[in-house]
Amino acid sequence: MKKVRVNFDTWVQLLGMLGVLGGLVFVGLEMQQNQRIAIASQIQARNQIQSNFLIAPLEGSIEVVDLLQTPPSQNDTPQQVRLRNQITRHRALTLTNAWQQYSLGLLTDEAWELADRRGRGMWNDCIRRQIARNQFTRSFILYAEKNWQQVDCE
Repeated sequence: MKKVRVNFDTWVQLLGMLGVLGGLVFVGLEMQQNQRIAIASQIQARNQIQSNFLIAPLEGSIEVVDLLQTPPSQNDTPQQVRLRNQITRHRALTLTNAWQQYSLGLLTDEAWELADRRGRGMWNDCIRRQIARNQFTRSFILYAEKNWQQVDCE
């Protein structure tokens, strides 16, 4: 069997190719991360516009502050019911935003756990669930049905 000798130039070329390959992998990963951040920024911007639209009529209202401190009741006026529903829409949208950021890996587990607890309470209130579903993405609805549902509202 004949030994093959590899000269120094061949080793240098091999190491150079490995370096270029490693650099390309790194650049690819960076591009993927930048794309994920750009998508998350677009999602955040769209959700913020919708959030501003939902919350604007509620700003500065003392009645809203009072409603936030009391549970719903059979004695709520139609105006109070509408205000509570608008608050629920806004809260559902903020939960959806948290879900989207978490799904992209841009929200910590600890931050998601807080949102998850808030969402569970909303989901298991049949009236608020109906309102929230209209703000949730399809993937978020599937998550809620799998992880939160303790009450059957059908």
